[in-house]
Amino acid sequence: MNNQLVVISGGTASNSLVNLFQSLSPNITYILPISDNGGSTSEILRVLGGPAIGDLRSRITRLIPDEGFKNLLSYRLSEDGDEAKLEWTSIVEGQHEIWNGLEIQCKEMVRSFLIHVHMELLKKSRNPSTNFKYEMASIGNLLLTGIRLFVGSLDSAIELILRMTRISPNIKILPCLNTNYTYHISAKLHNGDIITGQSQISHPNEPISTILSSSTSIHKIYDPVIIHEDIPYQHPDLNISQLHFSKNENQPLKSPIDKIFYINPYGEEIHPQANSRTIHSIHDSQTLIYSVGSLMTSTIPVIILKGIGMAIKKSSANKILLLNGDYDRETFRLSALNFIETLCGAVKYSIDDDRVLLTYDEVVTHLIYMEDSEIPVDVEKISYLGIKCISVPKDKKLNENINVYDLSSLQNSLKTLIH
Repeated sequence: MNNQLVVISGGTASNSLVNLFQSLSPNITYILPISDNGGSTSEILRVLGGPAIGDLRSRITRLIPDEGFKNLLSYRLSEDGDEAKLEWTSIVEGQHEIWNGLEIQCKEMVRSFLIHVHMELLKKSRNPSTNFKYEMASIGNLLLTGIRLFVGSLDSAIELILRMTRISPNIKILPCLNTNYTYHISAKLHNGDIITGQSQISHPNEPISTILSSSTSIHKIYDPVIIHEDIPYQHPDLNISQLHFSKNENQPLKSPIDKIFYINPYGEEIHPQANSRTIHSIHDSQTLIYSVGSLMTSTIPVIILKGIGMAIKKSSANKILLLNGDYDRETFRLSALNFIETLCGAVKYSIDDDRVLLTYDEVVTHLIYMEDSEIPVDVEKISYLGIKCISVPKDKKLNENINVYDLSSLQNSLKTLIH
């Protein structure tokens, strides 16, 4: 029986490891969050609503074998608003050069969904506050949104685009929530501050010094729009445009994150039920990998969902934490043990039952870490918890300040853990 490999990750950091994961097993399930409200996704959420699909589109694009489809889904419109709108019109009309790489029958199939989302955007343009900003818009995001609006299901939209782009049927890409609604997360910091919105937590569009708390950030970086009565209420921090943000913003948060949680439009904590397919895939897996990337805003938003924690606890799979080589602004000064404790805390939150006892090795069985990593690893303490520690050298062909795993060594280490 082929190993069932499940990878929990965000969309960007783990893309560089996709080929490695494919070499470990032909049967792979990628579980991704739907709470990223930054970049061009923020415009789709603002105007059309629905789940954030940027991470899903990013992973789909990375897996596409056909260059024509890959180029189309990864294409972004101009940074200039007027030029972007003209470019979008050219694409919808089928005249843009981006279509040159697709067969005519594929082109017209894709165009039908882009025309569908175009019509939805035109309807929204009657209200000045929901006039779509086309600059830097991702064609892949708009296509996936158009398919979701047409078929009425995020899960079904992903399945359709996987088949359309000829990705192997052994590969599954699952949203952690199968929904047509928008879900946002907040972070409660140790000092009591609350930051609302994934992009605001990880990649704010202003230096972190301007984002002090939920109550003060509204007035400092709120981009005012005309408010109409027919627009549903949304927490003011979520009305702040995240179209222009920087992934290079790495200034540590003012205080460590104590808790990540989902919120409703009023900012109140909610505890959604996970997509049933994600729960079953974790339960049936032989190997589960918590991949590199943003621990707090990519991995934790998946694990805290109802049903995920119990599936992890009950799974007999090897559960491998692939530790980052560098800090990010969300995890500054955390040790490897703190990463493990955070994962265990998320599983406990998901289960939400004090009667259920949980051990560390029910969440993480193996820790793979980089030699000379920026993140400290106390092998003795972690081993005492029943977790096996495996060191992997970093890629020495790169600049010594760049902490990236040596892929060949990482592949060999992971192969020994595959059931």
